[in-house]
Amino acid sequence: MASRIHNVTRRLVSIRGNSGDTWHVPPGGSLDLPAAETADNDKVSKLVANGILSVQAEQGAESASAELTEQASPAKHRIRRQN
Repeated sequence: MASRIHNVTRRLVSIRGNSGDTWHVPPGGSLDLPAAETADNDKVSKLVANGILSVQAEQGAESASAELTEQASPAKHRIRRQN
């Protein structure tokens, strides 16, 4: 079983899997990883809770992917310049 990691921000996100390998997810990009890399991973859980990543489990070609977490849209902050 695999997991799809999606970066919902406009910045590069680096994650370290349970095996110790590091992956870089580009802004708006996705990455397919073995589920063993993301299961019980504190860093991934924290990034999902902060709305930076979304994680989906893929269960094969015949079934649709089941979403593991709610997709929270990240807060968009705008800095307004005052003249």
